[in-house]
Amino acid sequence: MNAVEIIAILAMTGYAIYKQTQVSEVRDKGRFKLALIYAIVGVAVGGFALPHTALSITLLAVSILLSVVVGVARGYLTKVWVDADGSVLRQGTALTVGLFLGLVAVKFGMGTWEYFEGVRDTAGFGEIMVMIAVMVAAQAEIVRNRARALTGTVTTAIRRDQHVGV
Repeated sequence: MNAVEIIAILAMTGYAIYKQTQVSEVRDKGRFKLALIYAIVGVAVGGFALPHTALSITLLAVSILLSVVVGVARGYLTKVWVDADGSVLRQGTALTVGLFLGLVAVKFGMGTWEYFEGVRDTAGFGEIMVMIAVMVAAQAEIVRNRARALTGTVTTAIRRDQHVGV
């Protein structure tokens, strides 16, 4: 990984932490926007090389599974509530931020180990961004489902102009 990729990861990580700690409305539409941004950046800018050995395929599968597990955990640990006007809001916690940073650290560690052990030398920036995208998508889906459970609504969008009772 070069200096530009490391700076990009740090910037995107900082942005994700900032966004996560802000109170925001839960919506159906656009809930995967951040995940798509990470995936596009990962594939377009960082590249994503498919592994070729059984061990490297297994490690990639473990990495994807870990992203899903962390995303689901973050989805359940995110604060979700209905405010006075019926809007469903969400906000990350110190624990969800810690899980996010832990996933990034584990992915860096796995990639470093793979490189030094000669397992594969093509993993890097793109793969980390895609793993974060998977985690963010899983979290967004869980938070949306929790919001629907709070409101009892089955509409396709949860909007500020739509009054929903608890």
